[in-house]
Amino acid sequence: MKKYLMILLTVFGSLLLTFTFNQKTVNAATQSPVNYSVSSIPADNQIDKSIGYYDLKVTPGQKETIKFKINNNDNIDHTYKVSVNRAETDTNGVIDYNDHGKLANKDLKYNIEKLVSYPKEVDVSANNSKEVSIQITAPDGKFSGELLGGILVHENGQAQNTGKLPKGVTIRNEYNYVLGLQLQQNTDAVKPDLKLVKAFETNNNGQVSVDAEMDNDVPTLEKKVAVSAKVTPKNSSSKVLLSSSKKNLSMAPDSDFDYPVNVNTVTGPSKNKRLKPGTYTMYLNVKANNGQNAWKLKRNFTVTNKQIAKINKTTPNRSKDIWIILGGIAILVIIAGSVIFAYRKNKK
Repeated sequence: MKKYLMILLTVFGSLLLTFTFNQKTVNAATQSPVNYSVSSIPADNQIDKSIGYYDLKVTPGQKETIKFKINNNDNIDHTYKVSVNRAETDTNGVIDYNDHGKLANKDLKYNIEKLVSYPKEVDVSANNSKEVSIQITAPDGKFSGELLGGILVHENGQAQNTGKLPKGVTIRNEYNYVLGLQLQQNTDAVKPDLKLVKAFETNNNGQVSVDAEMDNDVPTLEKKVAVSAKVTPKNSSSKVLLSSSKKNLSMAPDSDFDYPVNVNTVTGPSKNKRLKPGTYTMYLNVKANNGQNAWKLKRNFTVTNKQIAKINKTTPNRSKDIWIILGGIAILVIIAGSVIFAYRKNKK
């Protein structure tokens, strides 16, 4: 009898292991303090001299040079990558200066990345500082609003650091410094204009969402943005399937903002939730600049079987796994019954 029980336990344990899905835990590294810094050198045409970034008043066709310092506080020489990047809006409603050469918004008249020249790499010796110059050529034409970007400085070789990591840490953090760079010809207010371009279902690292692509199609920074969103069956505003609300967001000038409304949760009982194939409506209630500007927007969108299959390929829907597990348990019960029956029959 003990022999049969051992076989049963082995089979049952194997089955449990087969249907156990491991979740990987990633530990963020707590590295030593950053060993470099960046500091601005004020320009004569700075509009507000109390701020730490460049807010410059320019005239059509004006040429000027601004300077900043890279301070290497390490005991070895380092090389730093420099880039001037146009301001974008990320999915969290935060102004992002990390990417260079991204596809520009169709309404963008002047791209700040095209108005500057500078060294792409700068060598700084140990425990020393170096001034870096950026040449700016203002647009020949007149414009209102802001041309917004950031001067990003990144120390090369951070990921290749061979220093020993703390116990349990598997990731090395990399650090960037960004100095804001804003060009204006005047400080006249620009009337905000916001459009809902489209809504679409997508997924990112296990998070399925319906994103509302909003277009801030004027050269002005939208601050204190509040978004209230809901997804319903087509043109049925009262039956809410999904909803989301966020405050204190920002939108960069002439940029798109993909605001996500989550369909599922990455973990937990709603992990496998999906929208069924069909046509839906995205409703947005957006306020900006402490409620001074407001928009009510809506856009229909369609979810197809093809889209669902594509999402499930990268974010598998495991809602049917429970039936596989129950089926396996049923097979075990049948095997156990057969073993016990055979044992009793042989005993007789």
